[in-house]
Amino acid sequence: MNTESDLIKMILKNFRKSPCHRNEFFHSDSEIITLGSRDYLISTDTYSDEDHFRMDDPYKLGMNLAACTLSDIFACGGRPLFFCNSLSCESSWEKEYIDRLAKGIAAILDKCETGFIGGDFGYSPDWNFTGIVIGEAEKIVTRKGACPGDLIYLTGVIGSGNFEAASVLGRLDGKSGDFFSKHPVYFPVRMKEAMLISKYAAACIDTSDGLFRSLNIISEINNCGFEIYNVPYFEPGVQWTKTTGLPTECLMFGECGEYELLFTVSPDVEEDLLKDSLLQGCALFKIGRITENLSKILNTPERKMILNDFNISARDYSDHYKYISCLTEFLNSGRNN
Repeated sequence: MNTESDLIKMILKNFRKSPCHRNEFFHSDSEIITLGSRDYLISTDTYSDEDHFRMDDPYKLGMNLAACTLSDIFACGGRPLFFCNSLSCESSWEKEYIDRLAKGIAAILDKCETGFIGGDFGYSPDWNFTGIVIGEAEKIVTRKGACPGDLIYLTGVIGSGNFEAASVLGRLDGKSGDFFSKHPVYFPVRMKEAMLISKYAAACIDTSDGLFRSLNIISEINNCGFEIYNVPYFEPGVQWTKTTGLPTECLMFGECGEYELLFTVSPDVEEDLLKDSLLQGCALFKIGRITENLSKILNTPERKMILNDFNISARDYSDHYKYISCLTEFLNSGRNN
C-alpha cells in the first residue's frame, strides 16, 4: 500500500523546484523562501470532516482553524505576517454560522497581529477550509538539527486533538456525550513559545499528527533515536480513556494532534531557555532526550515500551474503530512490557 509520503514524493517529481526555495521537502513545517535579501516562511493546510473538529460552535471552529494553520509558522520559530483562506461552506450553513466562523478566525489573527489578505469563498456538499500563511523569523528552525544528547521539550499537554476527534467519531461507551460537552477544545496559539524556539531550539515540529508520529519524523530525518518519559496528558482525555478502558497512551499515538510544538535543545542552553520561558510566562515540559542509537523508547511508571517496529497508521484504516482496536491491542500487548 502506498503511504501518504510515497504519494507526495510521486507528485513532487512532476514539479521544478524554485531556486528561491531553501529547505528540502519534509524537512520543515513551513517552506522557506528567499525573496531579495530576506527569508520568509510559507505554509498551507486544508481541513475538512476528516479532521474531526466539533461543528456545534462556529466561533470556536474558526478559532481552531486559524490556530492550526498558524502552527506550522510557529514550529519554525516564526511569527505570522499575512493570512488568506479558501472556504467552501455546506449548503446547510446559515448566514449567522458563517459570520461567527469568520469572527473566530479573525480573533486569532488579531491576537497574532496578522493581516488578512483575502481568499476564496464558495459552497460544496461537504465543508472544506484551506488556510495559507506567510511569516518570518529571526532564526528559522527546521525539523533537521537534533543531535544525540539533546533534550526534548513540549509546549503543552498531549491528547486534546484525539479527545476532540473522539467526541465527533462516537462515544465508544455510549455515555460520554455530557462529558465531551463540558470540555471544549481550543487549540493553542504558541506565539511566545515560537520566539523561544527561534532563539534556543535545534529542531522543531508541531504535533498536528500526534506526538508519536512527530517524534518519529524527527528521529528519521536526523538518523537518531529517542527516549520519552513524563508525557503530560490532557486531563479530560485521561479521564475519558479510563471510562472507556482505552490505554492512556492512545492520546499520544492517535494521529489527531493537538498542535503543540515539540522541540529539541542542547543541554548547554537549557538553563537559559527555562529562565527566558519564566520571563515570558511560558510553561514548557521536558519529556525526554535524543539518543545516538536508533531505538525508540517510551518509559512509563508501569513499563518500558520499545517502539522500533510500531507501524500502525490511521491512514491505513477506512474504519476508525478498527484502527483504535489495533492501536489498543498493540499498547496492551505483553510483548511491549
